[in-house]
Amino acid sequence: MVYLDNAATTPMDEEVVGRVHEAMRDLFANSGTPYRIGLDAKGLIERSAESIAGYLGIPSTHRILFTSGGTESNNLFIKGLCFPDKKTAFLGLEHPSITESLAFFSQFGNEPLSLLPFQREGRLDLTSLAILKENRVRLICLSHVNNELGTVNDPLKIISALAKESPKTKLFMDGVQAIGKLSLDPEMWKSLAGYSISGHKIHGPKGIGLLVYDSKLVLNPQMHGGKQQFGVRSGTLPLPLIMGLETAVKNAVSRTEQTQNHLQGLCRHLVQGLKMMQVRLPELKIRFNSLVDAVVMHQSPGMVNFSFPPVEGEVILHHLEAKDIYVGLGSACSAQSKAPSRILMGIGLSEEQARCSLRISFSRNNTTEEIDQFLEAFEKAYQTLYPTFLQKTGHR
Repeated sequence: MVYLDNAATTPMDEEVVGRVHEAMRDLFANSGTPYRIGLDAKGLIERSAESIAGYLGIPSTHRILFTSGGTESNNLFIKGLCFPDKKTAFLGLEHPSITESLAFFSQFGNEPLSLLPFQREGRLDLTSLAILKENRVRLICLSHVNNELGTVNDPLKIISALAKESPKTKLFMDGVQAIGKLSLDPEMWKSLAGYSISGHKIHGPKGIGLLVYDSKLVLNPQMHGGKQQFGVRSGTLPLPLIMGLETAVKNAVSRTEQTQNHLQGLCRHLVQGLKMMQVRLPELKIRFNSLVDAVVMHQSPGMVNFSFPPVEGEVILHHLEAKDIYVGLGSACSAQSKAPSRILMGIGLSEEQARCSLRISFSRNNTTEEIDQFLEAFEKAYQTLYPTFLQKTGHR
């Protein structure tokens, strides 16, 4: 199997599997109980939180909440801080767990401000931030790394620009695609209101994630119950998943530079292979939607999104699947929608270009040999499908 959809999810590391299995077998006590084994479980959870804070450089000014993943973290922070009437803004290229959370506010007459006219290559143009002050925006929500394009919004540059242009606006970032691929500067936490992380994107378990947020902020709980986790997020904590997440974060952070170098090599190999393919196939016109030649501060090395009209991406995807090669179309959370990618159209692609696209996303497990297998299978599939789509669309 060749798996090239690591932005959707990643296989768990064996070390993580072992730690989760051991905890599931031996550490079953409820961390909210007052007897010894319950207190032991509570202590392990607290130590995991401390370790994660150390790995990520999170200061004591910020709290760590364990959640079920990035979607819950995004919902909990945005709704907990801003519902129902605090003004919000977003770029318009974020994951559905952000865009749909903000759209929910519209039902109550609180329309979020879209900055989509100010996107530049899939990133926020910082010259637009004065508009936030004019509109009394209290929270801007952005992707640290875009989940379909891989483009990077630099938190330190945004924080600095906000301090000048709209000092009352707080910044929340979805960091789900950033951990392990970008180095986090500890300085960012000083002025960052909140940040979300998901375990299964970094070779950890599904069903576990983090919300990191400034402890000075008051978040209204979205689930009510036993008042666990500072009273913000009730529910019995899943100790095995937490311990698995701790291991995954440790491995991701400690290997970031090595992973970056490896992924950059894979990205260059893929892009060069596609460019050479265009020489062999004059009918193949590739548009790179990711910033494939950019430095890491502008583009995550783990993702390449490209278009190839008139052949539709979903049809190519299933041809590749028949060869046991797995790629992505875009956000897995939007995969059931037949509409063209909102993100690709948001950066200016036509409906046809958006439908005729693939997202290739790497992990440290991938090899150049796997990229070669993808390139060979993609070329054969494109040659097979091109006449049919040419006739169907009248494409030139």
